[in-house]
Amino acid sequence: MNVRDLGEFELIDTLAGAISASNRQGIQALEGSGFRMLRSIGDDAAAWHSAEGVRVFTADTMVEGVHFDLSYTGWRDLGWKALATNVSDVAAMGCAPSFATVTLGLRGDIPVEGLLEMYDGMMRLTDACGGAVVGGDIVKSPAFFISVALQGFARVGDQELLLRDKARPGDCIAVTGNLGSSAAGLKLMTEGADESGLASCGYFRDAHNRPMPRVSEGESLASVGVRCAMDISDGLVDDLGKLCRASGVGAQIHTLMIPVDDRLKGTFPSGWLNLALSGGEDYELLFAAPESVIHSAQQVISTPIKVIGEVVGAEKGLTVLDASGNPLNINAGGWDHFRRS
Repeated sequence: MNVRDLGEFELIDTLAGAISASNRQGIQALEGSGFRMLRSIGDDAAAWHSAEGVRVFTADTMVEGVHFDLSYTGWRDLGWKALATNVSDVAAMGCAPSFATVTLGLRGDIPVEGLLEMYDGMMRLTDACGGAVVGGDIVKSPAFFISVALQGFARVGDQELLLRDKARPGDCIAVTGNLGSSAAGLKLMTEGADESGLASCGYFRDAHNRPMPRVSEGESLASVGVRCAMDISDGLVDDLGKLCRASGVGAQIHTLMIPVDDRLKGTFPSGWLNLALSGGEDYELLFAAPESVIHSAQQVISTPIKVIGEVVGAEKGLTVLDASGNPLNINAGGWDHFRRS
């Protein structure tokens, strides 16, 4: 059955019913943080009581043919990632997700079963990271798109947020996890790699389609005194450039320190560094802080944290140094919606 066979209102009821049980669990979990739901899906707007404290808000849109292709991204993966990109933004501020709304732009030939799987993917992400879907909208559109808006909150009422403009010369630059695997997954899927002949293909595919937002890591960074962070969505070099511009500083990073999975080097022996520096969509956290604060973070966070460089004066710009300490000519190539191809 396709969307056109069901109609808008029955489709809304079908999707809302499919997520009601999982959503209820997410709403109940948030009660422990001071949220009390008044109205969820089904009224003109969602409504809730919430405890005092810092709130953050983010939104992101994914358009078929621009941000995803159903020929290599499954429906559950699509739902997971559509919500995960927003959760990652909240995590990069040192906060946890609370309530989300989802707006769908649909063609008439979109399969209802696919949408049900997509919402199941969203619920799997909320099971892992917290939060709930409490409303949204459905519109007819010549292009299929998913637009998510999400509120986040600081569990500690007076907690300082992680911001892009707090880096200072002398700070260390660090990242969580590994870089480049998501871009490798996209490259393999778009080039039609033979999964049977490449044992690591599934790992790379999952890295691209099912990124894990670093929610607890972001909260822990804020708790130990990190004040400057962002998530890596457009590529390490591009995103570090944004952080530097916001803070009015420069940066030096070292290729020998860039954390990558051994499978990335094995599969792309000549291209792994470019994927790690410029690939994007890793959704790891990039942050800057004094060395002592980084050390404290490493003691309380189980996800690997790797120092990759240092913050310098703005006049020195952003430099990537090779194994011999020589600057590399890097074509960042991170995501830009309107960059000419």
